Amino acid sequence: MKEISRRSRKISEQIRNDLSWIIENKLKDPNKGFITLTYVKLSPDMKLASVYYTILGEIESRNKTQEVLNRSVSFLRYELRDKLKIRYLPELRFFYDNTFDYSQKITNLMSKIHDEDNQ
Repeated sequence: MKEISRRSRKISEQIRNDLSWIIENKLKDPNKGFITLTYVKLSPDMKLASVYYTILGEIESRNKTQEVLNRSVSFLRYELRDKLKIRYLPELRFFYDNTFDYSQKITNLMSKIHDEDNQ
């Protein structure tokens, strides 16, 4: 069981690195924005990859980027197929990673509390 999780982690990281390169260098849609892939989570059978990303900008930019990624899934899988040496190429699903937004909100609340205590 431990071998499977190690292999899954290794493949997830390879998918993240390769997709990052493909998106940066080969995806030519001007609405993609500045995308950072934060992590990839593979299903236990490794047939589905949930790809989490962040982007600089407002909600409108986020929505455009999500549309670009959803439209580009076939292209991204096509480009990824030669880079991965696995039997089945996983399906790709993209999700916005709101971890940074959440941590920023907590930081702002903590600063506000700290400022109120100092007054």
